[in-house]
Amino acid sequence: MNAPSDHYCPPEKRKYVIIVAFLASAMGFIDGTIVAIALPQIRASLDAGFSAAQWISNSYVLIMSAFILLGGGLGDKLGVKRVFAVGVLIFIVTSIACAFAWDTKSLIVFRALQGLGAAIMLPGSMALIARNTPREERGQAMGIWVASSSITTAMGPFFGGLLLTYGGGESWRWIFAFNVPIGLIALIVLIKMVPSDRPKSTGGIGSLDWSGGAILTIGMGALATGLTFMGESGNAQLACSLIVVGVLVSLLAIWWELRTENAMIDMRLFAMKRFAGANIVTLLIWTCMGAVTFFIPMLIIVAWNLPPTYAGSMFLPFSLLITILSPFAGRLVDRFGTRPMLTIGSLIYALGCLVIAWAIVKQDFWFWLLPGFATMGLGIGLMGSTIAVAVVNSVPEEKTGAGSGINNMVARVSFLFAVTGLGAFVAYVYQLVIRGSDFPSDIQDRMIDAGFGERLQGALYQVSLVDLQSVAMNHAVIAMCLVMAVLSVIASAVGFWTQKEA
Repeated sequence: MNAPSDHYCPPEKRKYVIIVAFLASAMGFIDGTIVAIALPQIRASLDAGFSAAQWISNSYVLIMSAFILLGGGLGDKLGVKRVFAVGVLIFIVTSIACAFAWDTKSLIVFRALQGLGAAIMLPGSMALIARNTPREERGQAMGIWVASSSITTAMGPFFGGLLLTYGGGESWRWIFAFNVPIGLIALIVLIKMVPSDRPKSTGGIGSLDWSGGAILTIGMGALATGLTFMGESGNAQLACSLIVVGVLVSLLAIWWELRTENAMIDMRLFAMKRFAGANIVTLLIWTCMGAVTFFIPMLIIVAWNLPPTYAGSMFLPFSLLITILSPFAGRLVDRFGTRPMLTIGSLIYALGCLVIAWAIVKQDFWFWLLPGFATMGLGIGLMGSTIAVAVVNSVPEEKTGAGSGINNMVARVSFLFAVTGLGAFVAYVYQLVIRGSDFPSDIQDRMIDAGFGERLQGALYQVSLVDLQSVAMNHAVIAMCLVMAVLSVIASAVGFWTQKEA
């Protein structure tokens, strides 16, 4: 057993901290992108509609978002290394369970349990680096971490796309197996090479704000369900009721956090302008990333009729640019601060959104869509490690676990509402285009019931209807990209205003 360290780990051990952190992060990123690419195949295999596809993504993100703060708090109370190891183990086991899901409901449940493992695991990635790296070296360490994670993030969807293209109709089950060897390597390196750390706060796990986590889960779950129903015809009244309930319960969660002694969300951290600003930028930019990750693969596989290998390869320029730029951006942050990187990076990301919108207008994968993803990768390459540094450097040393947990929660909530909020917008535009066609209303109803991203079958499988679906999907995603560009410009303004160095 390694002896607990009172402060930073020895310099020769720090590389292993980064290795473990990037392996864990890579599992989360790979899982999100490969599942998005596999959704058309999963929907065909399990007979899942658009709302079910949303929940295959949302069940994971919802549970992870609601309990990721408790994951950070557990690390503060029990030690980051110990809690991190438990999270990785849960993630491995539930990934195997997802591979054996027998219907849509079982996959949604297993994805939720997988989200619980991620909620325990992911705060440890950033906290491990913060606990074991001196403040003046964190920018470079975070940059290496982001770059290393991006390599795996790039290659995972690429090989996943190959598997989905050539592996048959049930090959989606194997994509969850990608997590198993990565997780096992992370566990072995963690146990053998990373020193144990002492808890940074007192009290047992019973003192954690489990009630706050439950209230937050109910509130976000009601909001997510309501927004999902907004994208379906005939459910407007139920959707509005659920959204109202979600808002009220979320307000109750805020009230609870302000009054409870051991709050899950330390509201005092948001009084720090740089911390609050970094999280607003995260919310806006990661909402855009979540929408791109979820909707673009379905668009090019179903509407453009391209194989999953294309959907996997389109992430390559995005991830490779993040890999190249993140260490460089980390060094720039150490020297010049976070303000320039967040301001410029967000504007570049907005440009990437516009390029992708034009790519969809031209329906051109090679000369417009790939450059659009590369432009986005350039923006994220400047921002990824910058946000991490802004978060951990703006909070007290003993709050790094809680601070990184909050930032992780904000990022995951962004993905949740990208799929539901922007999903409702995408479904609305999709329905508008269908309703504007000359086809009989009963045909329109059946196409809308099939939903965005589901291949038309049976009587609906006609050239004219397939063409209409393609046009509707293209218009919906173009509109989404324009909204994303606006959100990215707002993020740039927030970064400029909040990140001025003291």
